[in-house]
Amino acid sequence: DLHYPLRRQRQMCIRDSLSPDLELFPLMNLAPFPAPSAVILAAGLGSRLQVSLPKGLVEIGGGHLLDRSLTLMYAAGITDVVLVAGWKQEIYREHLTKKFPGVRVVENPAYASTGSLASLVIGTQLTSGNVLVVESDLLYERRALTHLLAASQGDTLLASGFTASADEVWVYARDNRLVHLSKNDWAGAPRIGELVGLTRLSRAAVDRLNHIAPNLPAAAHYEDGLNAICAEHPIDVCKVDDLQWCETVSYTHLRAHETEADL
Repeated sequence: DLHYPLRRQRQMCIRDSLSPDLELFPLMNLAPFPAPSAVILAAGLGSRLQVSLPKGLVEIGGGHLLDRSLTLMYAAGITDVVLVAGWKQEIYREHLTKKFPGVRVVENPAYASTGSLASLVIGTQLTSGNVLVVESDLLYERRALTHLLAASQGDTLLASGFTASADEVWVYARDNRLVHLSKNDWAGAPRIGELVGLTRLSRAAVDRLNHIAPNLPAAAHYEDGLNAICAEHPIDVCKVDDLQWCETVSYTHLRAHETEADL
């Protein structure tokens, strides 16, 4: 019963994201909260990509993934941005100094032995309010941010329909409230969609994550942290069924997305 978007829709998303002409963000006027700080999780090794650059600086269709994401965030009014780097962090620093000098770069020195939750803790220590958690290897259409930032609850996770990408993180929820995130089958709640990699968190949720992080394994990812707090700290799910996006996690994914960008 799962609905998988058509390949043609994915191609349109890729081309749309490459356009230099950014549309206005009509939903931003409806946003019930001030613009959050953004924390970009970019410390990973990216070993499956088989490239010599950090995965946020991979180019698809002539543009860097990170640059496109930052451009969309700035257009949405998100100007306080922290990037947590690790592997080849000096490349990120050089690139951002030239193109986005306002982005603050902080290092996760234990990037090789820790998961993304450790990076999130490091990044949020440089912020004081609400936070937008952003994965570094995302290619997404503009309305991903408009829907997420206009959501009525301060703690909201963005989900899409089913993409058949072969590396999905499933969202299990009840009544649009997060119950569990997993790449595996889980019987505790209905599977309603896929995690996109854009999540808005209130300061209370950030503080709760930072509090429980030492009790989780060092290799825990931020999804594990959300699983640990969502029972006591409700997190809404903003699902956009036809949202077009992709995550470049492997060499195969990279080649496929490059092909689509050329069409």
